[in-house]
Amino acid sequence: ACHVLDKTTNRVGPHLGGVFGRKAGSVEGFSYSDAMKNSGITWDEESLEKYLKDPKATVPGNKMAFAGVKKEEDLKNLIAYLKEESNK
Repeated sequence: ACHVLDKTTNRVGPHLGGVFGRKAGSVEGFSYSDAMKNSGITWDEESLEKYLKDPKATVPGNKMAFAGVKKEEDLKNLIAYLKEESNK
């Protein structure tokens, strides 16, 4: 409901197509928080892992209502999935 992998559709959150190597807060047509737009993050495995573990601590003031992925195996699998699927 929040994100999709295609490169054209924003939902509650921005699309995740091409997320690896993309500057945070840069998907055209999505209304980001100032915190995300000014975070200075470029998404890679390390930054996604940190953010997905604890979004509010990683980017204080961001709008994503998500507590984070707590299980290490789930986190690694999610990042691998995003890496594989987001650039198709």
